[in-house]
Amino acid sequence: MIRKMKTGWQVDIQPEGRGGRRIRKTFRTQAEAKRFEAHVRGKAASGEDYAPRKRDRRRLLDLIQLWHDVHGSSLKDGASRLKKLYLLAGLMNNPLAASITPTEVARFRTQRLAQGLSVNTVNHDMGYLRAVFNVAIRMKEWHGDNPFAAVKALRMPQTELSYLTQAQIDELFAALHESRSRHVVLMAELCLYTGARWGEAQSLRAEYVRNNTVTYVDTKNGRKRTVPVDSEFYLKLKAHGPRIGRIFPTDAYAAFTQALNRTTIVLPKGQRTHVLRHTFASHFIMNGGDLLTLQRILGHQTIQMTMRYAHLSPEHLLEAVKFGPRRGVDTTLTPGTNEGDETGEK
Repeated sequence: MIRKMKTGWQVDIQPEGRGGRRIRKTFRTQAEAKRFEAHVRGKAASGEDYAPRKRDRRRLLDLIQLWHDVHGSSLKDGASRLKKLYLLAGLMNNPLAASITPTEVARFRTQRLAQGLSVNTVNHDMGYLRAVFNVAIRMKEWHGDNPFAAVKALRMPQTELSYLTQAQIDELFAALHESRSRHVVLMAELCLYTGARWGEAQSLRAEYVRNNTVTYVDTKNGRKRTVPVDSEFYLKLKAHGPRIGRIFPTDAYAAFTQALNRTTIVLPKGQRTHVLRHTFASHFIMNGGDLLTLQRILGHQTIQMTMRYAHLSPEHLLEAVKFGPRRGVDTTLTPGTNEGDETGEK
């Protein structure tokens, strides 16, 4: 039923009949009221939920807690991610989730950049918050749009992947041998010989060093991978640690940093121990290794990550010389001289 009220035109209906759910809603015009009544009756007839949704009063922290309960708690870094999300929600003043707009998201991102945070850090922050809404939508706990989905990640300038020359490798290990740490040399060798991340080497257990291979299970992406090593280094690893448990019970990062500081090696920011991984990958490709094998050794989920080393391939460098233009030499083909060229066929 639609009736005229002082405040407008009121729709008052029970689509399922007497005893069913009652819907009351007031509109400014009679036409709007009729459209709403037809919409509700149509939904009820098709068996769909016809009741208008109540305004969602949950705040951002409520959705973050939901994310953690149904998804985040199972992640390897779930606890640290939750802590970061709580920090971000606080910086945004914990707004009503329904009130967050893409424009506000973009402004928040700009504020973070202005505070001196790197593009990579800010992109990760936006990705974490985007995931909160994505999980809520997937669980059918959120029926609006994802305000963070409309704000695309910022393009990051490609950073130089530094690697050590053989002379620099020798200089670094000379400094490492002067360290008081009994683990630092072997940990550095492990990263250099297998392309491991420092944290992967740190958590390596003796049980996963067998048959001249090293298996990493505590990896960044959660996927284990096995890398062969030569017999001499394999025996050094087996002799260094216990038969069961972690080979390196204490970290040697500080010792590595101190040794590096005693050398003439200068590295880009953020590539301190990671330069060993880059050095392995770079020398692997320069010595003729193929990208697919390197992808498996490094544990990259996509070949695009491994392609960053493609420019070091000997074939790539030779082709640049062979097929590139040279001053004073005409390297282009003359029409008709290439067998099979349609312009030169008689």
